[in-house]
Amino acid sequence: MSLSEWSGSPSHTVERLYLDMYQPLLAHLTRLVSDRAVAEDLCQDTFVKALRGWDQRDPTASASSWLYRIATNTAYDYLRRSRRIRFSSLADVDEPPVNDRPETRLEEHELVARALAQLPEMYRMPLVMHSLEGRSTHEIASRLGCSTSAVKTRLFRARERFREVYRA
Repeated sequence: MSLSEWSGSPSHTVERLYLDMYQPLLAHLTRLVSDRAVAEDLCQDTFVKALRGWDQRDPTASASSWLYRIATNTAYDYLRRSRRIRFSSLADVDEPPVNDRPETRLEEHELVARALAQLPEMYRMPLVMHSLEGRSTHEIASRLGCSTSAVKTRLFRARERFREVYRA
């Protein structure tokens, strides 16, 4: 559905978008950041940014693609910030993180999530959207703002890197 089909004030329209898109965006963000609570915060941030950026939107663009792009960028920003914080704070930590202790061995699906988390975002995103969400390369290209051939290349490289990381 295009944004031009949503009429009314920006706050009313974003509220309607929120009601329709909150759950799919939350699922998308949860897959990206692997933390439901963080994903909920990022989802809220996405809608705040949508409301603030209402005047800069393309009224002919797909509402879901526009929101997914905002959500994806919000998740990328979060992941970049958390990596900087995590790397700088680990130098001062005497104990290993809780997930590395023997008593908290990870299950198989958690190993997959960890392997996915180690992939660069530009590869993880299309892999998650294609393999877990069942999205087509055309839809992924639309949401990521790139060509379908770029998506295919990223998927190929993502699968290769995932295998390497998972085996290690």
